[in-house]
Amino acid sequence: MALVTTALVSALAVDPVPPFAVIELLGTVAFAVSGATVAVRAGMDWLGVAVLAVVTAIGGGSIRDALAGQGPARWITAPRPVVVALVTAVVVIALAHRVPGVQVDSWPAVVVADAAGLAAFTITGTQLSTDAGIGAPVAVLLGVVTGTGGGILRDVLAGQRPLILTADIYALAALCGAVCVTALPRWHVDTGAARWVAVVLVLALRLVAVRRQWSLPRFRPQEPQRPAA
Repeated sequence: MALVTTALVSALAVDPVPPFAVIELLGTVAFAVSGATVAVRAGMDWLGVAVLAVVTAIGGGSIRDALAGQGPARWITAPRPVVVALVTAVVVIALAHRVPGVQVDSWPAVVVADAAGLAAFTITGTQLSTDAGIGAPVAVLLGVVTGTGGGILRDVLAGQRPLILTADIYALAALCGAVCVTALPRWHVDTGAARWVAVVLVLALRLVAVRRQWSLPRFRPQEPQRPAA
């Protein structure tokens, strides 16, 4: 029986599953939801919803892989994130058209989904970078890029100002989570526990910042001065 079980597991295992696969899956779904809901809010057609869902889900990781010089983006050789994002887009489209009273494009839904994606992808991006032998400071930077890159691409394609430039505590929350996932193992905290602590930290910081309207000091927009006649 043990030999049969081992053979079945070996046959079904297409590729090794990383220890943070659950976090990565949650992040993919969350960012795909945020991309799809932003597309619905922008009045895009079904194809636009699908494109924004996929771009948001894989954008940050693609930028990270390009900056780290790690060859083709991970989704090219393992396209599961693309499939998950497309399935998520189909679900959002179905809910938007078939379930009356469900506002999939409400702003709270966008914010919560974006915060969950930010938390998950910041931590997976940081962990993948450290696993590749990249030093902690650069791994932290790549983690922040992974967490924020997809949202930036989503907002640019939707024709709106990126959240990272205007939102309450956005990139700073990602930075805190990335530092947490690299620092806690140095203090003899289990790596798996450190990842989940960092996810909760980023998610909590982002949602509390939105609720309390915490933000960094910002400049007031100024009217352009007209030359004297």
